[in-house]
Amino acid sequence: MINTVECHTHGEQEETFVCQHLAGALSTGEKVGFFWSGGPRGDAWCSACEEVRVREGGATGDWNERSEAFASIKLLCGACYDRLRAQHGI
Repeated sequence: MINTVECHTHGEQEETFVCQHLAGALSTGEKVGFFWSGGPRGDAWCSACEEVRVREGGATGDWNERSEAFASIKLLCGACYDRLRAQHGI
């Protein structure tokens, strides 16, 4: 089952999760890097979050409390997520 969210721009859409920096890039148009966990709309994070994730996660690069706090994950609709991917050339 797909969970949905009501977007003020796109209406009811699939819910997605991105870091605070990607969410902010929606309004600025800035390219901040785009990493994702797989699938067409996997959880996504920026280059700065990737650097913190790798530094904090050791050899495995796992997420932990510090890297998750830095990312401060935000909820987006699927259409906004798709816009971010396109903005980053993906």
